[in-house]
Amino acid sequence: MASHLIDSQVFGNAWSTAEMRQVWDDHSMYARWLAVERALAEAEAELGIIPIEAAEEIKRKARVELLDFDFLAAEYARTSHSIMPLLRNVQKLCERGMGEFIHYGATTQDITDTGMVLGVKETYTIIRRDLEEIESALLDLAERNAGVVMAGRTHGQQGLPITFGYKAAVWLREISRNIERLIASQPRVLVGNLTGGVGTYSGFGALGFEIERRVMEKLGLGQCDIAWHTARDRFAEFVCLEAMIASAIGKIGNMVYELQKTEVGEVSEPFAMGMVGSSTMPHKRNPERSESLNGLSKLVRSRAAVMLESLVAEHERDGAAWKPEWVTIPEASLYLSAGLNKAKVILKGLVVNPERMSANLQLLKGLLLSEAAMFALGQRVGKQTAHEVVYEAAARVYSEGITFKECLLTAPQLRGQFTEQEVDALLRPEKYVGLSEEIVKRAVEQTRRERAARPKE
Repeated sequence: MASHLIDSQVFGNAWSTAEMRQVWDDHSMYARWLAVERALAEAEAELGIIPIEAAEEIKRKARVELLDFDFLAAEYARTSHSIMPLLRNVQKLCERGMGEFIHYGATTQDITDTGMVLGVKETYTIIRRDLEEIESALLDLAERNAGVVMAGRTHGQQGLPITFGYKAAVWLREISRNIERLIASQPRVLVGNLTGGVGTYSGFGALGFEIERRVMEKLGLGQCDIAWHTARDRFAEFVCLEAMIASAIGKIGNMVYELQKTEVGEVSEPFAMGMVGSSTMPHKRNPERSESLNGLSKLVRSRAAVMLESLVAEHERDGAAWKPEWVTIPEASLYLSAGLNKAKVILKGLVVNPERMSANLQLLKGLLLSEAAMFALGQRVGKQTAHEVVYEAAARVYSEGITFKECLLTAPQLRGQFTEQEVDALLRPEKYVGLSEEIVKRAVEQTRRERAARPKE
């Protein structure tokens, strides 16, 4: 049985996805290591460093489906070395002694680091695809709700009217920026490393640069400018970017959670019969996906902190710096995959309740439009004076329980300043949403232009 929720037969899909688990499982990790070994043998044969027949045999036998995982586990327990069991397994598989030429001139970290980059490359593809689905859902959400008026909140309190489309457009643009960051970071991050024991290509001799160039070309990776055995900034950048993405969707999850509270009720997660909110309160429809999304974002952010620790490494090799990445990078990616999956479900099926939004606009008895009243009065008596006068009038709403309209019409310092018709016009929330609808239109148009211009995978 699994000992981690990521791999749990029951709970696994709440904490990861099957697709991302496959990217980071043992089978795939070893397959990537062997891909690097095959590319190395092929490049060295092309340059006459090892026999062509040795490269051909290594290419035939260095296949994950041929490995003996029981042997690998036993040898790892015996040797405490991550790559030697693999090399010995392949060597046993190769005929005519051709396995002697596997891993020629390379060091362990060359293989494991470059294999990790290949895993990160697969992860990039999944993250980008999911983010673009989320972006598409937010485009639709923003456009459909561009004119749906709701209370904008600052410091958790109602501040001024906005539209729900505007709120969704803010989420949209953050997601779009993260897609751009994801694309822009790939040339920096997707770079292999095949530089030998201390990074000087000593095991490859004068052909070191060319061997590395050919291997990385075969693997579809960039060639490093200098060894990065103890320069872990590429992986740190990737996981920090994952943390930013997780935080962006976690914030959306938290917002849906807040807006779904019974006393607010402005949006809700999609619901289907059979979903259960409580084992004891049958009526509950909890925002389970949203709160889970927020929780998953915390797990990804904490992994970014571990990756930053890896930036501090000793000399030319330091296992204490890079070995934790074997846990951290897969975990961050797995948690993020679950979060992205939940965000897609939430946003594609989000239920928006304009009636409740409209009702909540009246909770402050008109005070939501205090700024509108202040600026209207300010044109007559000056803005700062108007702020003081409206502030005092607003205080009566809290202390006396009357409406803001009554205050504006009866306060001694405001008597004669406004007619009832003027006050009614001032206190219409739908007339004081600023450029909300225009902002939505601009955000949508900009996002569509960026989507069209993005390079294909």
